[in-house]
Amino acid sequence: MSRRMTILLFAVVAAQVIGLVVFASVRQVALTQGREVTLQTVPVDPRSLLQGDYAILDYEIAELHQWLRDRPVGSEVFVVLRECGDVWCGSEQSPRQPQPPDVYIRGRINDRGRIDFGIGTFFVPEGTGLIVEQAQDVKVVVSLSASGNAVIKTVLVDGRPFDPDGG
Repeated sequence: MSRRMTILLFAVVAAQVIGLVVFASVRQVALTQGREVTLQTVPVDPRSLLQGDYAILDYEIAELHQWLRDRPVGSEVFVVLRECGDVWCGSEQSPRQPQPPDVYIRGRINDRGRIDFGIGTFFVPEGTGLIVEQAQDVKVVVSLSASGNAVIKTVLVDGRPFDPDGG
């Protein structure tokens, strides 16, 4: 192998490693330094034959306001949040990033006309997906970065942190 090909190979591998580190770092910063909020969810399909058990979580704040429905799929939308008892509710939606001190979450319009926040899938140990699916009340505690990106911290099933063993 020529010297040029060796350098190119190492450059490609280094770029991939750097990309993974940056991706993980962004998520970790959101988890450790982000604003913690609790969102009300509705669990959907709990099973994937290829990936195992998981819950697809659809959020109450994901319903797109009428005046934003003509925006194309993939458009960025920001939802300003306010405390509503033990959960946070959406108070307004905008295609523009809100300014502090507003607490907000960033999402994109999906092909179902709802907002996808990137926190719609929660993987669970095999055989425990029905626990989430059959729960009366599911909430998700997320950590929001300064730019509105969300990372799941905890899933609350009927008021308690999800415990696949039921203990």
